[in-house]
Amino acid sequence: MKRLYWRPRQVSQSIIVFMAAFSLLGLATVEYFRVEAPQEDLDLKMQAAELSKEMMEAIRNEKLHLGMRINTAIDPGSTGMIGELMTPLTTLSGRLGAKQTSTNPNLAAVVIDMLIKAGVGKGDLVAVGYSGSFPGMNVSVLAALKTIGARPVILASAGSSQWGANSPKFLWIDMETMLYEEQYIPFRSVASSIGGYEDLGIGLGDEARKMIRKSISDNDLKRLEAEDFASAIDERMNVYRKQAGSQEYKAYINVGGGAVSVGKTIGKRAYKPGLNRTASRATMQIDSIMTRFMRKDVPVIHLVEMDQIAMMYGMPLKPQQQPAVGEGGVFKQTRRSRLLILAVLLAILGSLRIFVLTDFGHRFMKGRGSRKISGQPEPMV
Repeated sequence: MKRLYWRPRQVSQSIIVFMAAFSLLGLATVEYFRVEAPQEDLDLKMQAAELSKEMMEAIRNEKLHLGMRINTAIDPGSTGMIGELMTPLTTLSGRLGAKQTSTNPNLAAVVIDMLIKAGVGKGDLVAVGYSGSFPGMNVSVLAALKTIGARPVILASAGSSQWGANSPKFLWIDMETMLYEEQYIPFRSVASSIGGYEDLGIGLGDEARKMIRKSISDNDLKRLEAEDFASAIDERMNVYRKQAGSQEYKAYINVGGGAVSVGKTIGKRAYKPGLNRTASRATMQIDSIMTRFMRKDVPVIHLVEMDQIAMMYGMPLKPQQQPAVGEGGVFKQTRRSRLLILAVLLAILGSLRIFVLTDFGHRFMKGRGSRKISGQPEPMV
């Protein structure tokens, strides 16, 4: 009895190469022609950025009320967030470009994004450490924490590097108190150190230290006054522990390069800018506030290298005018077009049908060494 076998149609190598190239072209098309879509948690991000802008305007207006001049040569957006090159209260050198980048109120949306990725939500406890060096970034952090509904425990350093909140008339802790008293925020720092090198006031004159101590007292803040670096870390951690009670911290936010917070110069570079969930073994040997929280598996949000953070989130560097609320990649994302994906898939399936399953495709089949196939089953013994 004769058996019948179906012999599959042979497809020429040229057709296989063509279909592979066509599929790759389709993939490249889908990747290149992406569409913009709103980011997740857009409402929270917009609210935080709007609040940050309002608080910056309030600080700017208070500066003008105090007779302080806004120098548009160094603060082109007239934000009021840029201080002076040198004052008696200036602790360290600073880079003007980074300070200018940090005046963008949309950075509050960046902090929202990082807090959400760290798992912080309404009612969660967040530890914060900042100085007066980046008042614009401090404002954005406060706006984000209020908007997301977190409960922050904030420890400040009253001093500031160049171009920060270094005016004797209006230190950062003065700005923070003003924002609290005018009900922009429902929380403020619970304690403050003098600042300066290793957060011990080193590098400041006696008169400058006296002025900062008076400001800490006038703002009704507990003064952190450890006498050496290790003790300063212990002192801050004790405050965080007492303020937390039985609640666990969900994140730690550091703004700037405060030595006690980051672990001196080497610690500042050991953690990447932005959200840090883990750290290397070598980094975990650097004693600092950040490392002590990291050892407890608490995510660290490291707000340094402002230009790098801005580029990560599609923000302008050194803006010549204050960006409008809602500008930047943090508010939108590009994704593949579902319609284009469907069209490419249909085109590939259609091409397969045309070149493989129809007579048109047979004209490209290999003829050498193969039998001519008519499209009907051929009996074989």
